Amino acid sequence: MPFAGENSRRAIGDVMLNYRFQATLEGRGRPAFSPRLSLILPTGSPDFTQGGVGFQVNLPVSKQRGSLYFHANAGSTWFPRADAQSMTGSSGHVSLFTPHLSGSVIYGMRPMFNLMLESVVEFEQVLDSSGAKARETAVTISPGARGGWNLGDRQLILGIAAPITWVASDSNAGLLLYLSYELPFRK
Repeated sequence: MPFAGENSRRAIGDVMLNYRFQATLEGRGRPAFSPRLSLILPTGSPDFTQGGVGFQVNLPVSKQRGSLYFHANAGSTWFPRADAQSMTGSSGHVSLFTPHLSGSVIYGMRPMFNLMLESVVEFEQVLDSSGAKARETAVTISPGARGGWNLGDRQLILGIAAPITWVASDSNAGLLLYLSYELPFRK
């Protein structure tokens, strides 16, 4: 369940249901490629949601060089019927489309401990105060670390990051905590 906060506002965000397909495995001169399709369910507070069902497509590639792991991703998010009232106070629905590009470098310091530097550029389509569509470019840089433990055929992963985002002349910083308990995979 995603939890979001900004200034004095804090609330639950939207839930995403993901389907990811491992199209290619990494090989000599070939990156791994694993496209993802997501359904976004409007479960969150109006402060942190578009107020409608959305879709996301991501086209990520990954390549390893020694203890360094490189990732790149291109994709987009589409809300065909976003709630205009939650954004501008006017009634009705609007279609919003936001493309994004991202990349990261991960350094495997130890077998189960990684240092990470991730970045995202979003070209977010929003409604301005008059209700007209506009684009805002948001750049996020996020340094962090993650570690894990093998527990038999299961795995526990903990992570922390400090994302910093710039939109126009404004910036904000946050804290991201991550917990994942991974069950065994069977074919």
